[in-house]
Amino acid sequence: MRRARLLIDAAAMRHNLGVAREAAGGRSVFAAVKADGYGHGLLTAARAFSAAGTDGFAVATPGEGVALREAGFAERILVMQGALLPDELEVAATRSLELVFHDPAQLELLERYDATLPVRGVRAWIKVDTGMHREGLMPERVAAARERLERSAAIDGRIGLMTHFARADEPDPAPTQRQIATFRSVAANWDGETSLCNSAGLLGAHAAAGDWVRPGIMLYGGNPFIFGEAAQHRLQAAMTLKTVLVAVREVPSGEPIGYGGRFIAPETMPVGLASVGYGDGYPRHAPDGTPILVNGRRCQVVGRVSMDLVTVDLRGVEARVGDEVECWGGALSIDQIAQAAGTISYELMCQVSGQLRAEATILGE
Repeated sequence: MRRARLLIDAAAMRHNLGVAREAAGGRSVFAAVKADGYGHGLLTAARAFSAAGTDGFAVATPGEGVALREAGFAERILVMQGALLPDELEVAATRSLELVFHDPAQLELLERYDATLPVRGVRAWIKVDTGMHREGLMPERVAAARERLERSAAIDGRIGLMTHFARADEPDPAPTQRQIATFRSVAANWDGETSLCNSAGLLGAHAAAGDWVRPGIMLYGGNPFIFGEAAQHRLQAAMTLKTVLVAVREVPSGEPIGYGGRFIAPETMPVGLASVGYGDGYPRHAPDGTPILVNGRRCQVVGRVSMDLVTVDLRGVEARVGDEVECWGGALSIDQIAQAAGTISYELMCQVSGQLRAEATILGE
């Protein structure tokens, strides 16, 4: 076992889903559990959200949906990348996975293999590109795509319509409002379910409406906006990364610390060595000054992050070998570390090593 350890708080995830449901105002919820539950463990996250009453799950690929079905989850499962191969179509049909169609090639695939699918009544969604220009059919092509889906004997006639916001995390609401307006023009008189909101769209008071919301990062305690903090939205951290000090030493004034000598000691100073690094998922590009807690006291990372070691400025802090270090969690927001490292909390959550995830301690189950 590594000295670095991961704590996953299932109770925090249940709480955060409650916040999402409150913000949804009665709309149904697809809890996003893709990317191994945003690094928290697919089944750990799914169990927490199922216990808290989610209406469904949102995953990226059919394989993730199959894993949920094999674990016994009966909620609706939305596969946001849809099917790309014949066996994925068959898996979706037999496992009751709902497919998103966002590219003409997926419609062509369905038409080629429609007659061979063993199950009828597969639920389908069309994703319309309202301005993000990543996935999705252009608005003028949605009607024809719907007609093609309705001709399929395998597809349930109640076809859903969805989109995704590109800039709902920003202070300016105008780009999101333009996307909503485009969506509404396509969805006028739409006979089927609709879905627009991710976490930022849900908490951002954009009045997007729709039948389903698809919260992701907020369910794990991350701030969905590029401003403010998660706590402002009553969100609780679900992931804590901790370790211990394995050495405490004095570095003379003027001496460099770590690979490349990036940090030069401005005075003779105590430096702690924390047993964590980029091999565990701590960001290698974290700069000098990135916050880190030692015995609950706020300290700073100094020097370049190594594979399994981080050097910490211990000036003004009483510390010794074996003392606790918190990299991020309930006492130190993961968003602060992400901001310091020039990234987002999503990446930090997802890049935690598989070994730490496999050995994670699950709290609140």
